[in-house]
Amino acid sequence: MASSKLNIGIDLGTSNTLVYSSGRGVIFNEPTVVAFDIETDKIIAVGREAKDMLGKTHEKIRVVRPINQGVIADKDTTIRMLEYIIENHLMNFENFRPKNTVVLICCHSDLSNIERKALQDIIINFGIHDVFVQEEVKAGAIGAGIDIYTPEGAMIIDVGGGSTDIGVLALGDIVVSNSIKMAGNHFDEEIRKFVKKKHNFEIGILTAEQVKIALSTLKDDLQDEKEITVAGRDLKRGLPSRVVVKQSEVRDVLKRCFNTIASQILKVLEITPPEIAADIIEAGIVLNGGGAQIEGLSEYLEDLCQLEVRVSPEPLTAIVKGTKELLKNRGDYLIAPSD
Repeated sequence: MASSKLNIGIDLGTSNTLVYSSGRGVIFNEPTVVAFDIETDKIIAVGREAKDMLGKTHEKIRVVRPINQGVIADKDTTIRMLEYIIENHLMNFENFRPKNTVVLICCHSDLSNIERKALQDIIINFGIHDVFVQEEVKAGAIGAGIDIYTPEGAMIIDVGGGSTDIGVLALGDIVVSNSIKMAGNHFDEEIRKFVKKKHNFEIGILTAEQVKIALSTLKDDLQDEKEITVAGRDLKRGLPSRVVVKQSEVRDVLKRCFNTIASQILKVLEITPPEIAADIIEAGIVLNGGGAQIEGLSEYLEDLCQLEVRVSPEPLTAIVKGTKELLKNRGDYLIAPSD
């Protein structure tokens, strides 16, 4: 008796890579980071363990983030990371056979055909020939609970690690979209630059990320303002030290970033067909991605767009969960997802 097809969905993100498998759900959810032994060129860590090494390596270890702003920056490392995932998380499945496996890779809506082909080729190298690519905003909308197969238009904004993707969907596909290379990693870098300029103090990128997670807000009214003490290097004395970063400081950094993102959202709304715009007025806008969890973001966008904005029930995993339905209905439009 022939074994059933194994469906695999991959969200190859700048910050995190998630993998869905039919019958098992999300089987991999780790940072998109790989650590190598420089002398042997062997992988010594992937995911969280590798990310913890960032900024702390010596001459014998090389740490790589192979995806930059949603695009493959290091093809060899990306291949080896996926090879690691396949060997350690897929090959032990009793029904894993390359020729009997279907793989869906999610990408940004503005990725070129050449870049999409490069993504497909990476998976084909593993002997898996049934590979197709779909836009992240489409998968994310489905994962957020939106029925994209109806004539009613919907708008989704995914604030990821490398980029913010904006999409308007109807009848099973994207009507209007835009992508801006400004998201979580950019926020971290801007926080790091701010601390250096304001406090004459240097912190690492992982510390900047910790500051973002602890203090992120877009609210003007901070009655109980938070603050965090972080360690780094005092540039005046050149010695290790600590500095206090306030929530209002992080808010001001994020506002400058989101003012740029907001202008791109407004551009998409301006070119959205009137009938679909009317649907969005009724349905509102849905937020996905790690940035969706920033305090006050939905209210900030509501005030700007004069539309209801809500956060997806599971913003961090919506894209990879949406691959489940896209794998069932590949290439089909006007077909509601099957149960």
